[in-house]
Amino acid sequence: MKMLAPRTMSISVRAAVTLSLVIGFLFLASGMAAYFDIKRQALDEALIRLDGQNRQVAELQEGRFTRLSAAHDHAKQLLLAELAEGPSPDDARNLDTLFPRDRRGGRRSSDRLFDGGRTPFGYVRGVGAYIGTEPDANQRALILRATRVAHAVGEGIRPDLKSLYFFTPDNTLIMFAPDREDKLGFYRKKAPGNLDFQQETFAKISTAALNPSRRTRCTPLVHILYDTSGRTWTTGCMSPVDWNGRHIGTWGTSLLLNDLLSADELNGLRATDTVLVSAEGMLIRHPRYTLQSEARSEQLLDLKQTRDPQLRALWQFIRSNGGKTFLGHAPRLAAHVSMRTIKTPGWYVLTIQNEDVIQAGALRAVARVAITAFLCLLLQGIAISLLIRRYVGRPLARLTERTRILTRRFQSDVDFPTSARPELDEVEQLGHDFDDMAEKLTRAHLNLEQQVAQRTDQLHRANVELSRLADCDTLTGAPNRRRILYDVEEQLALRNPRRLYMLVIDIDHFKRVNDTYGHLVGDRILTEVAQDARSLLRDNDLFGRIGGEEFMALIETSGPEEAIIVAERLRSGIGKTKRMFADRAAGQMTVSIGIANAQGKSSFAQLYAAADAALYKAKHRGRDQCVLEDESSAN
Repeated sequence: MKMLAPRTMSISVRAAVTLSLVIGFLFLASGMAAYFDIKRQALDEALIRLDGQNRQVAELQEGRFTRLSAAHDHAKQLLLAELAEGPSPDDARNLDTLFPRDRRGGRRSSDRLFDGGRTPFGYVRGVGAYIGTEPDANQRALILRATRVAHAVGEGIRPDLKSLYFFTPDNTLIMFAPDREDKLGFYRKKAPGNLDFQQETFAKISTAALNPSRRTRCTPLVHILYDTSGRTWTTGCMSPVDWNGRHIGTWGTSLLLNDLLSADELNGLRATDTVLVSAEGMLIRHPRYTLQSEARSEQLLDLKQTRDPQLRALWQFIRSNGGKTFLGHAPRLAAHVSMRTIKTPGWYVLTIQNEDVIQAGALRAVARVAITAFLCLLLQGIAISLLIRRYVGRPLARLTERTRILTRRFQSDVDFPTSARPELDEVEQLGHDFDDMAEKLTRAHLNLEQQVAQRTDQLHRANVELSRLADCDTLTGAPNRRRILYDVEEQLALRNPRRLYMLVIDIDHFKRVNDTYGHLVGDRILTEVAQDARSLLRDNDLFGRIGGEEFMALIETSGPEEAIIVAERLRSGIGKTKRMFADRAAGQMTVSIGIANAQGKSSFAQLYAAADAALYKAKHRGRDQCVLEDESSAN
């Protein structure tokens, strides 16, 4: 140790002098450069946050309009499929029942279509309609089919989209909007007999002249049809429907101004405006200009004609940028802007933040860095002197000796000898000794990693297989009785039992399929029915196989009417599907469904017994129907 002292001292002195000079120079040089660079970095970070908020809003809106367009496409396909079956002899009687003539002219929907009631095509609610002229046979078929489709599809898109309506070129309008506060009173009660909305914007953009591509198009902000005060603003998206080369109507959905962007969707940067503008230059949303309760907003909507200097500058910015994605400073607006295009409606979404706000944030960041650099420069000289004197010299010598001793313990497992080398100083000797240990530890580490990886992979495969065998029915892939029983018990403990309904689904005459075509065909039919049932249920509905040809679903609804709607959708969807039994044998398989509410039933066994009893009634009454417990029939 005495021989190493001069050498250790030499290292300490060299280290102290070198570190002091290098660190001091680096702080001085970097401090000068940082002052000019931090501002740019802070601005870049602010733009990234601004762009992140803009991207979030654009994605939320694109998702909303994509779902809207998908709902319109679904309604269009269902309607065309219904029309392909042609008029029914009962259409005239059904039209008179559901849409009685009005003394002012035309027809209105009956109260039960909105309040809820049974119709020739099942339970319907939330529907209001106005029929301007007396329809012929084809128009009667169109009106009745459109009513059925509007209700079926509208129920599926709630509450994300609050309305779905269908209107025709001859001033017929059928709307599904059960949550409207006015209960569709204008169309059902107040609309005049000569109501003509063909010159409204939503009707014009559905015509072949203004929409030759027949795609979904959205209106700018317009007055809602029934509000004569001019204080209710809405935008609507329309999808035209053509049949045999002729425009027969349009599916539409309206979004109130206040529903375009909710407070949660705009919970982002402070002092930020989120603006929506159509490709035609119409202002869709601006937090300081488009106000739902102000009629004066109409004077500001057309950015090409507005006299407001800020709105003119906004439109000039959009035009100069060609509608492309933009992120940066916009001198015309005296602000930083992130802009994107929402593809489905063809709108621009801009997130705008005043440049003074970002500038102030950047200057605060520069000040913090400058203060930190100064303090570090002041303390580094003191720290280096203390650290070198107290924590480097003597500890380094002791560490070198201990490391060499430790290294010799691994010598038998290393391929080359380990020994002290007098020509090396403490740091070099430490490096030499650590090389020895690194070789040993690396080999041990690699071997251990291989063993752990192999064992982990084996355990993972075993766990996956055990989980699958424990919870899934091996034939249909649906949850098995054990799993569905556990899930139902859990839901009974967590959810409001008044809203929970169990559906027990049994395939009618399934034994006949097994006896006629064999068990392989029967197994395939079971799998197909399970897949169809799962696709007809909502994502949060529980579904599984109880055993044999019997399945079960647990759904959450607002009441027995909605439970029957879900059950009828299952029964109808499964029953209409064509099934192949053999090379030339095909047909449909129907199901019977028993429905029971969880109220007053504290266990799976009680709830299942009630639903099974209802299923027994459905079987006894002729099958292919839904029965609610303690009710005569759901059909």
